[in-house]
Amino acid sequence: MSLPFELRDKHKNQTKQNWKQTGLIMDNFEDIYQKYIYATNCELCNKEFLKLNDRQMEHDHETGEFRNIVCCSCNMLKHDVKLKSSNRSGYNGISKQYDTRFKQGYTWVFDIMLNGRKKFIKKSVNLDKLIAYAKEWKIKNNYHT
Repeated sequence: MSLPFELRDKHKNQTKQNWKQTGLIMDNFEDIYQKYIYATNCELCNKEFLKLNDRQMEHDHETGEFRNIVCCSCNMLKHDVKLKSSNRSGYNGISKQYDTRFKQGYTWVFDIMLNGRKKFIKKSVNLDKLIAYAKEWKIKNNYHT
């Protein structure tokens, strides 16, 4: 991939900011960024990347540690991404959904990833009750991440 210098710097800075926002933690950003830019195939299934957006930074969602550069399909199959990550609720799998039908203007939604598809489980205006429900639901349904 060959970009003009000013675009390359802009892309690099934007990429670093995006990775931080998704919880990716790395001490060696330069090395990983170069590996990401020049990756041509998924490191797990060898699928060819046709566009820059085809590749994903696969990382541990608990620790933020980088693991592989993979395709979207392989990233969704990883064990620790079964539940949707959300920085807003502080609980993995619960996110805020804006909805003007509710007095406070939003509701909390608990959903999971099952076979690469998002599956809605429950919604509530009370975050604490929904977190308690999600914990019980995961135990009852033997759903581990």
